[in-house]
Amino acid sequence: MSHLWISETAFRDMVEEANRACPMETGGVLVGYFAEFGEPVVFAAIGPGPNAIHLKNRFMPDHTWQCEQLEGIFQKSSGTWVYLGDWHTHPDCSARMSRLDQRTLRSIAKFKQAENPKPLMLIGGYSSSDWDCAGYQYLGNRLFRFLVSYKQCSLRLFPILNI
Repeated sequence: MSHLWISETAFRDMVEEANRACPMETGGVLVGYFAEFGEPVVFAAIGPGPNAIHLKNRFMPDHTWQCEQLEGIFQKSSGTWVYLGDWHTHPDCSARMSRLDQRTLRSIAKFKQAENPKPLMLIGGYSSSDWDCAGYQYLGNRLFRFLVSYKQCSLRLFPILNI
């Protein structure tokens, strides 16, 4: 099984934002690179932005703000860290992809300016009293599912030193 590598900082930022916005949806952008064997490595998670709109079953990000943040990270990393995909929450249900999520991921892959034909989507679903996460990657006309539940050890957290 492939792994989704994610920095402890990026994971913590996503969970903090998810808790802040709950019971409304929220999300953002995943930033990092694809390793030599194609496994994604997420170094940063950009949040929704100050002008994002949060609703019960969807959210609309502050796209302009996210692009500015992404450009700053790209410059700071000397072009190493790039857009990998999106993350968002499902506060009242599982981390499974909805049909809208599938269409969104496919649209990202087809959007030439994203420069990412195999984007990721990380979804956090809230159940009981905790977030369950699942990651997906678009591969042509099919989706490859990463199981990224920290409890199952598929999610590989790593520390970042001196960002």
